[in-house]
Amino acid sequence: MPNALTVARLASLPVLVAILWRAEGPTAPWAALLFGVVGATDLLDGWLARRLRAESRFGRIADPLADRLLVLVGLVGVILLGRIHPAGPALIIARDLVIMAGFALLLRRGVEMRVDFAGKVSSALAMAGAGGAILLDALWVDVLFWAAVAMSLGTLAHYAVIAARRLRAARGAPAEAPSTRP
Repeated sequence: MPNALTVARLASLPVLVAILWRAEGPTAPWAALLFGVVGATDLLDGWLARRLRAESRFGRIADPLADRLLVLVGLVGVILLGRIHPAGPALIIARDLVIMAGFALLLRRGVEMRVDFAGKVSSALAMAGAGGAILLDALWVDVLFWAAVAMSLGTLAHYAVIAARRLRAARGAPAEAPSTRP
């Protein structure tokens, strides 16, 4: 069941793109509704996977991919609607690409990185900001969206620090410089 929800989320993305493409902006309530429903199924499939002990390798790969693609479609939609300056969505998209590429490169070097609480909060904020911007043309939504941009950049720096420490540890070097204080 959880994997079926993930596949349904992936299958709904072209429909969301089509609705956003045809929307005249600056908002698209039907697209926002679909975006919200698809986003809610992310919570449902994770809960079901844990509750039913139905976690799978497919789910560990496809679920985060579906999340990232949903956020990507939402961010592109915000740009298509002319709702937010394109720099904001572009920064979040670039951050996601850098993190995905970085995690993959680190894994090749034997360093496994996982999304932590800060990353999950950042993703949730980006999803809420994009969905809110698709639904409403309001100042508080703009503030929420730009907070998501700031948090996305903050988590990029956070992961860079963790990655550097893990790379040093993997090479056998001290994770921190020794203190010169007595």
